[in-house]
Amino acid sequence: MAARQHNARTGSVEEPPGLLLGGSDAFQGYREPCKSRKSTLESNMANSWRRPAIGFLCLYLVGAVIFLVSGAGGPSKGLEGTASNFDEGTASPALYLLEFSTFEGEERSLSKFSGQPLIVNFFASWCAPCVKEMPDFEKLHKTHGHRINILGLAIEEARQAREIVESTGVTYSVGLDKDDLLATLEGFAMPTTVFISQNGERLESHSGVLDYSGLVSRVEKLFGDE
Repeated sequence: MAARQHNARTGSVEEPPGLLLGGSDAFQGYREPCKSRKSTLESNMANSWRRPAIGFLCLYLVGAVIFLVSGAGGPSKGLEGTASNFDEGTASPALYLLEFSTFEGEERSLSKFSGQPLIVNFFASWCAPCVKEMPDFEKLHKTHGHRINILGLAIEEARQAREIVESTGVTYSVGLDKDDLLATLEGFAMPTTVFISQNGERLESHSGVLDYSGLVSRVEKLFGDE
């Protein structure tokens, strides 16, 4: 390091040339790369936890959608076993023991509809295709209600279900699926419609939209002799 110089003429002490300027420039040149490295490190640390967090959130959302759409849950209350108890083409008196709730919270069993073919349609206010097909079920109820029963079961709370029933104007029997009948009757998507014979035989579980002509066709095919 250069030594300080004494000015004999002025009596002052002079700093060696370039000490202050050179030192400041050198410090500034060192500080900028450090600042850049620090910014890069902070960015990498932020990305290291953001990517897994975003991935986990996506998986959670996909799982939630699958759960809502499939109606996954457990076996219906008061019944042993699974939906295999009600295989298509097999009459089962136990099917009439399955229960649903009214909008007022009272428990009812499917035995209320025994003696006539029964169509159970699962719906929800958040399911646009469900809402779209409900007027077709109402039309079927008016044209074929003398020989078949129709039961609409909502997989949501009573308030939302009642609003959809009122807005669509359906007059057939409705209720709430509180015991996961959707899964018990092997529905895997929304909407799902189940066709049950007069002696408790599950003839078909159809997942997807049905219009009036499709409903009439199935009624004639499945219930033609009843």
